[in-house]
Amino acid sequence: MTRQELSTIVHELLEKETGESYPGLQESTSLRGGLNLDSLDMAGLVLHIESRFGIQIETELLEDISTVGDMLDVLEGKLDAKAGRKAA
Repeated sequence: MTRQELSTIVHELLEKETGESYPGLQESTSLRGGLNLDSLDMAGLVLHIESRFGIQIETELLEDISTVGDMLDVLEGKLDAKAGRKAA
């Protein structure tokens, strides 16, 4: 799955979680400052992502996620690790 495809899915999940529309969403967009997500929104988004992709994002990783791009970086890492486990 390409980063653009992941971005599209995260965008859809974000809109599903918040009920808001985010036209022009970019990787540099701050989740908390730019999109005004609070801790409950973040928790819901992470749960949607975990459910959709069959992964688990540890609490420690959440501290490093401040932008859409950060979320995509973590997601790519988790999916790569998951694919590596299946290939082994």
